[in-house]
Amino acid sequence: MIKNKKIMMLATTDNMIWQFLLPHIKELQNMGNVVECVCSKTGFWFDELQEKFGLKCYNIPFARNPFQLRNINAYKQLKKLQKQEKFDLIYCQQPVGGMMGRLIAKKFKVKCIYTAHGFAFLKGANPIKNFIFKNVEKYLAKYTDILITINEEDYNACKNWKAKQKYKINGIGFDNNKYEKNQSSSEDIKKELNLNDEFVILTVAEFIKRKNYDTMLKTIAELKNENIKFLVCGSGRDKSLIEKQIYDLGIQNKVMLLGYRKDINNIMKISDIFFLPSHQEGLTLSIIEAMNFGLPVVTSNVRGNRDLIVDGEGGFVCEQNDYSECAKKIKILIEDKQMKYNMSKVNKENAKKYSIENVKKELEEIYNAKI
Repeated sequence: MIKNKKIMMLATTDNMIWQFLLPHIKELQNMGNVVECVCSKTGFWFDELQEKFGLKCYNIPFARNPFQLRNINAYKQLKKLQKQEKFDLIYCQQPVGGMMGRLIAKKFKVKCIYTAHGFAFLKGANPIKNFIFKNVEKYLAKYTDILITINEEDYNACKNWKAKQKYKINGIGFDNNKYEKNQSSSEDIKKELNLNDEFVILTVAEFIKRKNYDTMLKTIAELKNENIKFLVCGSGRDKSLIEKQIYDLGIQNKVMLLGYRKDINNIMKISDIFFLPSHQEGLTLSIIEAMNFGLPVVTSNVRGNRDLIVDGEGGFVCEQNDYSECAKKIKILIEDKQMKYNMSKVNKENAKKYSIENVKKELEEIYNAKI
C-alpha cells in the first residue's frame, strides 16, 4: 500500500506535471505521503508548481529526445538527488522520465511506478525505432513494480513483460473544477475573437510535428468555400513553421493562433467540432475534454484516438495524412446538423468514464495493492 512514503514524482517536463498530474499528487498527499517533483523547467509551469501549488520541485534538464547527450548529465544529477533525498518510491512519467526513473530504482533498489502515457513505439511507426524503444521498455519493465497504461494497444503490448503488476486505466482524468475560475459567457468569447456566424473548428495541441499541423492546415485549405474559423490553442517550437504554412496556403483569414490558453473551456463552448489528426498519442486529454463539452471529433486512426472515437458515432476517424478525407468529414458535419447533434450526445455520455473521479477510483485500487 502506498502510504506514508517519500515519493519522487518524476516527469520529463514541468508541463506534464502541471497539466496532468496535480489531482493525483493531491490524492497521494491525502494518503499521508510526501510528494516532491523532479522535471525539466520549460516554462511558467515550474514556478507555478512551487508558488501556486506549494510543491517542492527539482529542476533537472532532461531532453525529450532520449538520444540527446544531455540526458547523460541529467541522469547523473538524478542519481545525486536520490542519494541525497532517499526517496522511498519513484513515480515516473513519459518515455525519458520513465527510463531515468526505473534506472534509478534499479540502482538504489527502491520501488517504482511507471505510467506510460503512450509508448514511444506504435503500429505503423519506423520499424527500427520501434524495435529499439520496445526492447528498452521490455527490459526496464523488470524493474517496475507497477506499470500503468492508458490505452488498449499499449496494454496488449506489455501483457507478457516482467513488470510485477500491470494495469490499464481510463487516462489521467479530466477535471472540470480546474476551469471554475475561468468562466466567461459565449458572447464575450465570441466578441473577444471577433466571431460571428462561422462554423468553428478547434484544436488544442502543442506546436510539434507529432500533432500533425501539416494535415490540419491542408484540410482547412481544402475547405476554401466554407464559412469557417480554425481556432488553434497551443504553443511550441514549430510555431514559425506553422505560421509560414498558413501564409503559403493563403488561409490567414480562416486560422486564428490563440497561443497557450488556460480557459480552454470557454473556447470549447463556442466551438462546433474538435479536430486532431495526430501521428501519435497515448489517450488524448484534449479529445476527452472536447467529448465532455459535446463536440464531435475528427481525428486520426492511431492508438489512443481510436480508443476514444468510434468512426461514425462520436465523430470520424480518418487516416492521419488524408487531408481530403478530413475535409469531406468536416463538410458533412457543417451540413448535417442532426448528425452533429447525435455525435454530441454520444460523446457527452462516453466522456463520463474518463472523469477524474472515475480515474481516481481506478488508481485507488492500484495504490491499495501490495507494492
